[in-house]
Amino acid sequence: LINQSKTFENMEDSYVEDFFVVNRWILKFGCLWKPDSQNNTIQSLYTIYVIATFLFVNMFFTFTEFLSILDVYGNEYDLIKNISFALTHFMGAVKVVFFYLYGDTLKSIMNTLQSSELHYEYCCADDLFFPGKTSKLYKAVGIKYTIIFFIMAHATITSSYLPPLIAAIKSEANNTEKMLPDKLPYYSWMPFKFDTPCTYLIALGYQAIPMFSYVYSIVGMDTLFMNIMNCISMNLEIVQGALISIFPRAVAKTNGPLMTPDELENTKTLATHLRAEMKKISKHLQIIYKACDDLEDVHKYLTLAQTTATLFILCSCLYLVSTTPIGSKQFFAEIVYMIAMGFQLTLYCWFGNEITIKANNLPFYIWQCDWLTADKDFKMSMILSMARAKRPLHLTAGKFAPLTLPTFVSILKVSYSFYAVIKNTE
Repeated sequence: LINQSKTFENMEDSYVEDFFVVNRWILKFGCLWKPDSQNNTIQSLYTIYVIATFLFVNMFFTFTEFLSILDVYGNEYDLIKNISFALTHFMGAVKVVFFYLYGDTLKSIMNTLQSSELHYEYCCADDLFFPGKTSKLYKAVGIKYTIIFFIMAHATITSSYLPPLIAAIKSEANNTEKMLPDKLPYYSWMPFKFDTPCTYLIALGYQAIPMFSYVYSIVGMDTLFMNIMNCISMNLEIVQGALISIFPRAVAKTNGPLMTPDELENTKTLATHLRAEMKKISKHLQIIYKACDDLEDVHKYLTLAQTTATLFILCSCLYLVSTTPIGSKQFFAEIVYMIAMGFQLTLYCWFGNEITIKANNLPFYIWQCDWLTADKDFKMSMILSMARAKRPLHLTAGKFAPLTLPTFVSILKVSYSFYAVIKNTE
């Protein structure tokens, strides 16, 4: 009965097997992650899909968005909106190229953080340590925010396309061109005229295909970066739990007495288990620091580009919202877009901030690991780990600013300041 109970508890506290499952599926649709199937036909078709999407969406269509700036140069509202969306989609194309170049590095980091070598057994004493449960909670958080951003991105596209789509369908049904919108939801060079209901619907489809492709590539890359940071935070929290539960877990592995006859030191058997646990935790911390360094090295300039672009985009969103009639369809479309871009920046700064907070708390947890009766080697490992933990751990935007909540607030303030300057110059 006792063995059955322990087996059940082990099942309840088992680690998650695939932390990035949702991110991987989104990236597959975004032409960035190959299918798991080994079938040559499927792989060949996917390769054709990737090449066609990259050439048409990320190169040709992105170029036509910037080309259309020449057509709206004289209209301030249209010009700002065109640049804002073109910049967003340009960043999507940049992220696609980035994944082609550094995707293997990101996959290596993901595999390292999910390695079974970093797993610990649970500790039931006072509900002290359940690492499997922690991994499930963090995976649920990653999935939740990935889906929220995915829905927001689709809501942005839908809110822009639905009104003109309905108008075009009504115009087609009534056989009149009076109800037909005079322009498309987004700005891009079009290879044909769209002055009839039928051609307008074709033009909507022509534009919508790249837009939804951008959704998968942008959401896929941003949430992958977010979830890697989330996984790092999970590992830091598991290390914290492993530190405060190190003594009872070592005791559970020890047969015989725990203290020497004078009760001043641990027995050799217990000391051996404690050193082994501390060695494993120290190695785990080194892996976490290395993963952060690797992620920072490959992602810092992309993060800088994204935060800079977001600063301008939020500023342009404020301007577009302020100049659009309240209650109009376009007003709600601009609001949805602004919220989505703000949420994108929030993901970067919130999860980066979580890493910094948990890393800063590590010395406290090291101090709490029942070290009074431990031997000299154990205490030396403690001191070294504590010395390393005193150095701040954070991801940055090009080494200029850490990804923290104060940085998020600063970007919002700068965006509003630029918006105020633009409004005051009118």
